[in-house]
Amino acid sequence: MQLYLVDGARLRELRERAGFSPEELSGMVGRGPTWITELERQSRTYVLEILVHKLVGALGVGISDLSAYPDPPAPPAEPEDLRVSPGSLRALRERAGLSPEELEKRAGLAPGSVTRAEEADEGDEVLASVETIWRLARALEASPTHLVARRGGFFSKPS
Repeated sequence: MQLYLVDGARLRELRERAGFSPEELSGMVGRGPTWITELERQSRTYVLEILVHKLVGALGVGISDLSAYPDPPAPPAEPEDLRVSPGSLRALRERAGLSPEELEKRAGLAPGSVTRAEEADEGDEVLASVETIWRLARALEASPTHLVARRGGFFSKPS
């Protein structure tokens, strides 16, 4: 069972844009009449995956549209590259049902870049900018932390 961090203000904006009352949208996802109102009051709330899928289906939007983190973080003053986990990238892409080419197109990456990253051995140094990791994560509807190789519990930066 997976949880998604939903932004209440974004949910309200999307609901109003779709023309639904809170009660109507609550009913569409099979919840009580005040459920949406309670979600919208919270700045960030964890919501079960099945309910998020019902919400995005009713609103006609993507999961990333409800995310509490829709915009990439500001780049650091001195750009840092992070090590990408080839196995995690492949697993997330396959779970999303995308070919490497489809993922590159969705994320706006150069042709062949996903294939090259996935073909690397887990111990090889596959570096990507924070922005590239963020773009991949959005295209995969996953957390950026799932793409980054870890060592000793910390994100892995090049030595």
